[in-house]
Amino acid sequence: MKYLMLAYTQISGWDDMDPTSAEFIAACEFYEELGKELTATGELVTTEGLAHPALTRVVRKGPDGAVAVDGPYAEAKEVAASFAIVDVASHDRAMEIAARIVDALGEPIEVRPISAGPEESMPPAP
Repeated sequence: MKYLMLAYTQISGWDDMDPTSAEFIAACEFYEELGKELTATGELVTTEGLAHPALTRVVRKGPDGAVAVDGPYAEAKEVAASFAIVDVASHDRAMEIAARIVDALGEPIEVRPISAGPEESMPPAP
């Protein structure tokens, strides 16, 4: 099953990021090694980093049709920084990969199944 993994970071730290810092370099090296591992196992579908949040636009329905507004939401403390799509054997495996990222980098990872149809788009009944 395919899963979308969204990595979030603090918006306040985005502008202060130093790409020459040991922390930034270690994070890049971690992602590079994880990418190689998941490619070798056939689990990585794709992954990309996202541009600065100030470049975000949100399209909403307005009274006269679709309207583009600045994004992300002003009240957001965290913003999406990157995404990956993995194709893994189980939800547990997707969670294991996300936990490794969180343990290594400390930033939250949202794990969401990619729906293959209406029967997979809703949570199971209690």
